[in-house]
Amino acid sequence: GQGASCLATTLATEGFSRGSTDGGLTLAWGAHTIIGSMPIVLCGNEDQKKRYLPSLATGEKIAGLGLTEPGSGSDAAGSMETRAVKKGDRYILNGSKMFITNGPIGDVFTVMAVTDKNRGPMGVSVFIVEKDFKGFSTGKKLNKMGMRTSTTSELIFEDMEVPEENLISKENSGFLRVGKATLEWERTVLVASGVGFMQYMLSEAVNYAKARKQFGEPIARFQAIQDKIARARMKIDASRLLVYSSASKKDQGIPAPIESSIAKLYATEAAIELGYDMGQIFGGYCFIHEYPVERAYRDARLGTLGGGTSEIMRSIIAANLAS
Repeated sequence: GQGASCLATTLATEGFSRGSTDGGLTLAWGAHTIIGSMPIVLCGNEDQKKRYLPSLATGEKIAGLGLTEPGSGSDAAGSMETRAVKKGDRYILNGSKMFITNGPIGDVFTVMAVTDKNRGPMGVSVFIVEKDFKGFSTGKKLNKMGMRTSTTSELIFEDMEVPEENLISKENSGFLRVGKATLEWERTVLVASGVGFMQYMLSEAVNYAKARKQFGEPIARFQAIQDKIARARMKIDASRLLVYSSASKKDQGIPAPIESSIAKLYATEAAIELGYDMGQIFGGYCFIHEYPVERAYRDARLGTLGGGTSEIMRSIIAANLAS
């Protein structure tokens, strides 16, 4: 609720992630603060901000974003099936959303739906949906590989009525204006959590390598282990600088589709590579649930999927360079 800049939020996210051994907690916080709330912060009108932001800022209410659907992932806007039809002073929504972080516990969701099926991505609108709206329900809690302390489910809309005043921005401006603005924040700020994860994994691996002895000496003295540690530090520093650069451009009001995509692509793939290398340092113990590095490795896997896959990030970078 302090109106922090993108860079300040990025720094806080990195520190929070580094200090916590729980990637799911960081994800749940990010889905609430960034993914779910930022559409209202960035594109909502004054009435919407007054009605929703105070309770979201205090944590009295929890937010989430409804974009991905059971049949649409990377082509979220182009193949979206959730429909919103204007009826008097209300919109009637029908459809569902899949893989929604905070789905089972959320109170307020920013939901994207098609309002003009003939316009493709330009026919998508964004609505503020409350869990108490008639026709709203959630599916079962999904059993995930990683980020297990965050709750994830399907959102279901069956003739759900949404007041006209809950339309964010203008009709048919949802994905191109609201969605892209929010995704740039997500791809910058939440990727900083991966930088924090990497610092934690490296710290744990270094401490283990200094204590673990094989062949009569600490394994930290072996060149193969030193190589992994050095490469890990290089990946962390490079990831951090890419994320900070993207955040800085956002604060200057400079569109950063290339920078945010590069930051997300590099940092999330680096986190998986680093998790593998740090696991090799732990040896068989990285395969045991009691060791936090095992959980961090599983948590890192989501980074290359959520908020746009690595393949989509490469497409965005190339398309912007060629345009």
